[in-house]
Amino acid sequence: MRARDLNGRCLLEIALRQGRPDLARRLLSLGADPNEAIGKKGDHLIHLAARTGDIGFLAVLLEAEVSPDARGNLRRTTLHCVTKGEFGFMANMLLENGANPDAVDARGDTPLHLAAKVNSLSIIKLLLRYNADASITNKQLYTPIHNAAAAGNTEVAKLLLDHERAIKPQHESAELAKRVLHVAELHGQHKTCSALAERFAHPAFVRK
Repeated sequence: MRARDLNGRCLLEIALRQGRPDLARRLLSLGADPNEAIGKKGDHLIHLAARTGDIGFLAVLLEAEVSPDARGNLRRTTLHCVTKGEFGFMANMLLENGANPDAVDARGDTPLHLAAKVNSLSIIKLLLRYNADASITNKQLYTPIHNAAAAGNTEVAKLLLDHERAIKPQHESAELAKRVLHVAELHGQHKTCSALAERFAHPAFVRK
């Protein structure tokens, strides 16, 4: 079952690209490796399924006990891939199968960082339900909240700040809000900055 075509693609990858999860199940029953690597960037079959939004093939690979936390290009997991693609239904499947919501890629980003950047409220709410940590900083020293503010994603920034205010002491959440306001200003997101300043107008949130 290690045969490859002229482009170096294994049989399971061909089945995936043809949208044939039924064929994949047959190949797996004959001994095909569900953890097969693809391409030259470190991805595996499960990352390709995640990137292309193929929930049927993803289900087949999870049934074959492929880890949802397998690392691919940039050390991203499948949850990173589906979050970047805004495939919320697949993110839910991965989390139900034990995917780590706080996995960190080579840039220090968690899935929550990516969801904040692409402005996906639904995936953010899903990740928070699975206890994703909104306070993790990436290599830029930005939390997902800073990512949202830098991108001008106001509603996401509000949601995450509200979440942090509910679980952290007032002085910590107040200081966080100040830093987020500064990032919004730094990136020229003046509407976001104004909206956040208005929402978090408690004296503790006012910058000095």
